[in-house]
Amino acid sequence: MPEHASGLLLDHEALPVEFWPEHTAQAYRMLYAGLGYHGGPRDVTGMVLVPDAPVPADGLPIVGYAHGTTGLGDNAAPSRVGFTRLEREHVARWLAAGYVVAATDYEGLSTPGPHPYLNGEAVADDVVDAVRAARQLGVPTTGGWVVAGFSQGGHAALFVGLMATRYAPELDFRGTVSLAPPVHLPLLIGAMTADGSGPVSILTSYLLAGLPISHPDFDPRGLLTDAGNRLVDLATTAPLVEVLRAGRGLTNDHVGTTNLHDREGVPALLDSCRVPVARFDRPVFLTAGGADEVVRLEIVERFADDLRAAGTDVEFVCHEGASHGAVLTADVDAMTSWAAGLLAAPAPTSSPTPADARDSRFSLLDPTGDGYVTRDDYEAFALRLVQAFGQPPGSPAALAVREGYRRLWLALADRADTDGDGRITEAEFLAWIGAVSDDDGFDDEIAPLARAVVALADDDIDGVLTERELRCLLAACGLSPAQSQRVFAELDLDASASIDTAELVAAIRAFCLNPAADQPGAWLFGSI
Repeated sequence: MPEHASGLLLDHEALPVEFWPEHTAQAYRMLYAGLGYHGGPRDVTGMVLVPDAPVPADGLPIVGYAHGTTGLGDNAAPSRVGFTRLEREHVARWLAAGYVVAATDYEGLSTPGPHPYLNGEAVADDVVDAVRAARQLGVPTTGGWVVAGFSQGGHAALFVGLMATRYAPELDFRGTVSLAPPVHLPLLIGAMTADGSGPVSILTSYLLAGLPISHPDFDPRGLLTDAGNRLVDLATTAPLVEVLRAGRGLTNDHVGTTNLHDREGVPALLDSCRVPVARFDRPVFLTAGGADEVVRLEIVERFADDLRAAGTDVEFVCHEGASHGAVLTADVDAMTSWAAGLLAAPAPTSSPTPADARDSRFSLLDPTGDGYVTRDDYEAFALRLVQAFGQPPGSPAALAVREGYRRLWLALADRADTDGDGRITEAEFLAWIGAVSDDDGFDDEIAPLARAVVALADDDIDGVLTERELRCLLAACGLSPAQSQRVFAELDLDASASIDTAELVAAIRAFCLNPAADQPGAWLFGSI
């Protein structure tokens, strides 16, 4: 592997026996190469646990494990202090089922730099890269793997599910297990802070402490009381148990978090932490507790329903009476068996596409098959494109691409979303393309995305893409050499042997107005 390639194993040592869950035969603490959210190389730590199980002829499967909230400082990294008791029991069940466990600490825990709390985009690659690194330890493993995560880690696991097949195509990713994930965060924080006399949530404390890492302009101090500021200050350095103890008896009114979701500047920040409702290309297993005091059951249920409507294969299990932590030990064997079924099946050859009888053009514009084009579709397009090309989601190049997709969505919504409900139906789409004109300004609103995509792959920074540069980008998006050759020829309208912004604008416009799999701009929308 190239020097500091993401997932490169840099160092490893024996993990102290006192940190071993049951059913562990060997255990390692590892240091591996990762990519920081804002760009640049970043070392990440984690651990690899090998089960005390017979090794099949084709090797052991891997589960990439994403841990729940432990804290924001180095004293909270599981490879340094071990798993919490309930997570240790949970991980032991995966080991008992014969899985190698590759567990990241996440960037910024146990290594220099801050930890970007509840930024699923930032830590999803840490989870995948831990699996890459684990495969370099000489443990006999199969090609197949799944991801599992709890709470904060369940949130991270869902982001892994969105990007894994594009980010690490050499790994045979099969599915996502997410336990009690904080999804639909604006709704969740609204529910937790609506009652001023209600207890302050541990999630709120760590969220306010961690948001400034990904959003440096945000300072929660002006929102909180003195007691709230002391609690958030503590959360920036103290482990989970200490913050839980300090928050006992405090209410939303005491700390100043009542109706936090409605405070100035907060809605956009909560929205930035949301897991997009998009079609996952691999199945998802979601669990929630009926008595969960941190992540409300009804919100996880709603998310499961939303994912199904978006075309994702979802299995949802509610554990009646289970608290937040108790979800970790509730029928774990059902999760490991579900994963085993995925791993035993033939490897998927492509993303499943929902079948329907709608206008074929709209079907291509609506990849989820839920009958609507939404902002989350475009958020997912952008995230998958930049991570497929190896760009950290927070790098300047990636942010430009993502903003380009958002502006394209706003342009489409402004023209086609006639009832203003935030989504475009087939009828609205067909009415728009039937009345569109050449001088409607749409090209100007496409241009930021086209410029950003050119800049993403423009190695020599000359403002155009050569055939080699475009092929590198298209290969990352999963196109074959033959497909890449055809796309380049069709994009190169002036036969200049390069693609400029105007040619890419024309391709994006053509696809938006007449979506078809053979359009040269289809790859930007996951349609090839």
